Amino acid sequence: MDGMTSKLEQHTAGPQLIGFDYQFYYFMFLALELKLGQKIGFEVKDDIHIDLPDGTSVLLQTKHSIATNSDGSIQNLTDLDSDLWKTLSNWTEFIKTDVSNGDFIETHSFLLVTNKSNQDNVFIKALVQFGIDNDLDNLWNCVSDLQKKTKDATVKNYIKTVKSMGKRKFRTFATKLTIETGADSVIQKIKDRILENVRQEKLVDSIFESLSSNLNVAKYTDIKDRKKFEITCDDFNKKFGKCFQPAFESKPLPPRNLPVLLPENLEEQPFIIQLLDIGEITSGSNDIRDYTTQMLKFLNDFNYWSDENFLLPTEIEDFKGDSIQRWKNSFKARYRTIQNKINNGETLESFEDEIKELGIELINHIREQNLNIAGYPPLGIPSSNGHYYALSNNLEIGWHLDWENKYKS
Repeated sequence: MDGMTSKLEQHTAGPQLIGFDYQFYYFMFLALELKLGQKIGFEVKDDIHIDLPDGTSVLLQTKHSIATNSDGSIQNLTDLDSDLWKTLSNWTEFIKTDVSNGDFIETHSFLLVTNKSNQDNVFIKALVQFGIDNDLDNLWNCVSDLQKKTKDATVKNYIKTVKSMGKRKFRTFATKLTIETGADSVIQKIKDRILENVRQEKLVDSIFESLSSNLNVAKYTDIKDRKKFEITCDDFNKKFGKCFQPAFESKPLPPRNLPVLLPENLEEQPFIIQLLDIGEITSGSNDIRDYTTQMLKFLNDFNYWSDENFLLPTEIEDFKGDSIQRWKNSFKARYRTIQNKINNGETLESFEDEIKELGIELINHIREQNLNIAGYPPLGIPSSNGHYYALSNNLEIGWHLDWENKYKS
């Protein structure tokens, strides 16, 4: 059975499929970087290509490997790597079949991207050095030495093809050639780019899934219909901009859904004492437990939103300020007549019964307030009530006309 399993596994397309996935995800990464006037294509002019506003194009080949070293790291891109020289050979064929008097090589640049690492690749070293000193003989000799060195007939033929373009075109080709190695974390690169756009880490995964899915469907549909799968910057914004909509649309703040742990002495809470004193509730009432639950549930959610940066400090400050201003306006409206009489010499005590009635009227009005934090839908009545109970419990607001002297002193 083990032998049969091994035999079957030799015929699976897993490594090839992940190479296609790698190509697609790199296309997705580059699409996120598109600038106005640019256009990116998938399997049109090459694995990937980017047309630039100046009329030039970047041809890009992706090469992915799952082969690893003994330490688990991805194998190196060696001097005589077949993928390397096959890619350079393919590009050479493009250049050699150009019938526009060398215009092709002048208007195209070439990028090989691979997840393989680079350790002492003499060709890459020579290519980098050429970019510094422009010494073509050193680079050309390096290629010739590698051609002599290899025992692989296929690789030898690839190198022969590269050299067949001649030194003059090879010089231009080398100036336009870039080899990017170690490009292994392409999905994380995409997510990092999304994060740079939306600035909210909690939204990155959902945007990634939406964008990946919709790009894949668009690619499949266009290729199935024998269309070129190419996207301009404007196309990307129109067709896939909605994938980013969660970062900018108004939706409810997420609840924390933590269990509410009620304190032992419910009736000793400052906000409950205030409600008892004006007669809104009576000792032992079930309302005491309900009001406390609403307050603690709100505090669980609100602290979560603050700690996890769902809310900016300015949003928190504005929300609290708006809530207190609503209470203050209602408080003044209800107590204005009594306050004027007290200011003219009448005693506070003579209005105690009327104050209690007005206090109940005040809190009934406040309980009708469906508060909202800027940019988000209303919190709902239970959370809004819980917020006011918390303010009252912190002795930032009250219901009795003389609440500050009664409870804060």
